[in-house]
Amino acid sequence: MNIDTEYKKNLRKSMKALRASQRGDDEILAKNLFSLPELQDKTTFFVYNAFGSEADTMPVIERLLQENKKIFLPRVEGKDMVAVPYEKDAPMPKSNYGIAEPTGAAYLGEIEVTVLPLLATDTKGNRLGYGGGYYDKFLKDRKSLKIGYCYDFQVLDELCAQPHDVKLDIVVTDKRVLRIQEVER
Repeated sequence: MNIDTEYKKNLRKSMKALRASQRGDDEILAKNLFSLPELQDKTTFFVYNAFGSEADTMPVIERLLQENKKIFLPRVEGKDMVAVPYEKDAPMPKSNYGIAEPTGAAYLGEIEVTVLPLLATDTKGNRLGYGGGYYDKFLKDRKSLKIGYCYDFQVLDELCAQPHDVKLDIVVTDKRVLRIQEVER
């Protein structure tokens, strides 16, 4: 195991513990997300389905439904992740990771906005996920606006990133909005 891998493993462990011991304000977090002018004309949203101590995305999903937006949730298929249309009352069986996932056919069309989970992020748009690389692979060749959705204590000064890591465009927390394109990358 190299130093970078060991660093990420230890950081994941400490950020999971920190997130399990603290909570941010989910209501303000959702309000901050919907304050983004970048979302106003968007119609297709790929939103993670929160579980455990992740920032709750149900307020986001509910509001998008009220606004008649097209919502897609992730489903893991082998080593890949696909976007599946979300329907409020459709069955959502749990995956091997314990996350409720939608059933139905994968959506292959354009997705304008992706709301990503994370354990940590930095002010340059680097994101520390769970280590599976699902979002990096999913977003690699997509033009989707990538929004990190987290509590403010998850924003660190700097993370080490790999060339294959997909950077965030915006980070939304319960205390602020960071537009990464304005920060030198």
